[in-house]
Amino acid sequence: MATINGVDFGNVIDEAVAAAKAVVTDNWDEVQEIVKNIGQSLTNDLVFIAKKKASGEYNEDDAKVFLDDQKMLARIRLRSVAIVTLQIAERIWNAIASVFATAINRAFGWALLP
Repeated sequence: MATINGVDFGNVIDEAVAAAKAVVTDNWDEVQEIVKNIGQSLTNDLVFIAKKKASGEYNEDDAKVFLDDQKMLARIRLRSVAIVTLQIAERIWNAIASVFATAINRAFGWALLP
């Protein structure tokens, strides 16, 4: 799994899955794969941002815009699971985002996610 500036995103995915599981009271079996997949997709996106940052193609604002789009896609993917209500999808995303925000901001040294 990817490590960016000492942040191991394999561990971040595990923490994000645990955080999401904590907010899902029913039907975890139905959503756990999509949660893991979102974590892996976010990690792939971060590797992309790291390459763009290193080449000078992305600054902090570019990375924020890119991640805002990815957040929207993650929410849509969660909402596409028939069993997940909008409220549960938002709680799952907030749990995942909280874990990733700390790791992303530490890895890049930018305040990309609140």
